[in-house]
Amino acid sequence: MSKSSPITITSEELRDRVEEYLDRWIPDDVWNRSEPYARRKLDLCRERQPEVEYFNNEYLVLLAADTARETEFSDFTLADYAAKMAARATS
Repeated sequence: MSKSSPITITSEELRDRVEEYLDRWIPDDVWNRSEPYARRKLDLCRERQPEVEYFNNEYLVLLAADTARETEFSDFTLADYAAKMAARATS
């Protein structure tokens, strides 16, 4: 049992808070992949370190923001790689 308070934040509230934290809108395709990943990461943290008291809603906001940025960066690098490979194939 985790010493952290229960995670009670809804998906809509989490997205609103993450967008406010990042000061920008998050595309649906990015959010739909980032939110479950962030929630799963937090669940694993809470399981592995039940003595930690700060794995709460606020921590999830920060974790989801990081996950959204990581997802966008990953999408960018994959698109860049695909474009470079396509250009190489036509030269």
